[in-house]
Amino acid sequence: MNIFEPMLPCEKAFELLDNALAGYQLPGKSVTVAQAYGRVLLNDQTSLLELPPFNKSAMDGYAIRADDRQDQYRVVETVAAGQVSRKTIEPGTAVRIMTGACVPPGGGRVIKVEDTQQDGDLIKVLSFEDRTNIAEKAQDVRIGDLILSAGTRLGSLEIANLVSCGITQLEVVRRPQIAVLSTGDEIVDSPDQLGPGKIMNSNGPMLAGLAHESGLKLISQDRVPDTWDATVAAIENAMDQANLVVLSGGVSVGEYDFVLKAMSAAGLTVHFSRVAILPGKPTVFASREDTFVFGLPGNPVSVFIMFHLFVRRAVALLSGSTPGLRDFPVRLAADFKRRKIERLQHVPCRINQAGECEPVDYHGSAHLAAIMRADGFFLVAVGTAELKAGQQVTFIPMAGGFK
Repeated sequence: MNIFEPMLPCEKAFELLDNALAGYQLPGKSVTVAQAYGRVLLNDQTSLLELPPFNKSAMDGYAIRADDRQDQYRVVETVAAGQVSRKTIEPGTAVRIMTGACVPPGGGRVIKVEDTQQDGDLIKVLSFEDRTNIAEKAQDVRIGDLILSAGTRLGSLEIANLVSCGITQLEVVRRPQIAVLSTGDEIVDSPDQLGPGKIMNSNGPMLAGLAHESGLKLISQDRVPDTWDATVAAIENAMDQANLVVLSGGVSVGEYDFVLKAMSAAGLTVHFSRVAILPGKPTVFASREDTFVFGLPGNPVSVFIMFHLFVRRAVALLSGSTPGLRDFPVRLAADFKRRKIERLQHVPCRINQAGECEPVDYHGSAHLAAIMRADGFFLVAVGTAELKAGQQVTFIPMAGGFK
């Protein structure tokens, strides 16, 4: 592919990626819920239980009959959570009951303990509420209700819901395997190796961390020198090990940028190599059969953004999930201007106390520290040179969007 090809709009690059992955989905495996954190559901999950499984008290208080409203009651029993009453509530009697406990037979209302005054085995009612303070059986979930859909990635909340519905074994998608390659003679892994022209290899550990956060199995993490033979060999070796290969650096048009041509030499079909995104223009995507390879720019902010836009999209498609980032509209806190308008720009920003976004101090795609001060990114569309304060923009949050 011509390294000087025109830049593709972001949506066109997504379309090419989606088409290349069409028909590829990783197989499933059976795991326990305890093993399922971070995995993706292969099948819909429906409840095996009713929730609540019985009429339960929503308060600490006294259970009485629903149609029995008196000034005082005789307390005949105390029932804690996990216990079952031995009594049937009769008119004029009450059962002391704790939050979460099963309502005794005959009970139809719970008076809050705060609304009573106790005198021996009698309670005086200070006030009655209209609500019953009882969570009725199956009011939350019925047997057979859909709990989670296929393609859902399982976090702590999802796992808690599965367990509460009686689901302890399930089918999940096998984790995609990833190999990470950091290219460049200038990068080193230890401060002891630093010298003129050398920088620390931050991209390798960042990509390894992003892989972990994305539910991937990291197969290898290697550094590749800027030579033709080493680049081709590294790509071929990584492809033998993993479904996904992600390289950082070596994708531009410099004399020592070998990645794009090395992909072709390794038998890969290159689908695109330049995307109209700032930062991240020289992003490459290629494939060979069921292996997918990404060449990301060398600057770390570009690596961070393009991993989320493209690599995580591929992961979602391989896992049967819906690709895409979470975004929502916010208002700009101040005017924003730029000179070059041919690319979709991701501007790191924070959300102020008024709920508006304002750019953080940012010196370009090598300024990784700026991203730690940001709450996310707002987007500046292709062709837009200026945005006014108060204007709505699309905001992608770190939490739930880029993370």
